[in-house]
Amino acid sequence: MLSNEKYTGDVRLLKSGNSEVHYLSSDNNPAIISKETFEVVQIEKKRRSNTIKDENGIQRKTQKYTSKEVDN
Repeated sequence: MLSNEKYTGDVRLLKSGNSEVHYLSSDNNPAIISKETFEVVQIEKKRRSNTIKDENGIQRKTQKYTSKEVDN
């Protein structure tokens, strides 16, 4: 739910199947989550992602995110 923009009340519509042109229809349906919550979740998902994009393309990070703490 927190990954799908439709739950904020906005819908992206493609002009055609192969086109990168799209339209944003705001307030298309009742919002279930706020746009602020959606944006905060997207930022956190990007921070936790183990991929980075550089001049060579998409690469995996050497260290993975984990919420587990290691006790030594």
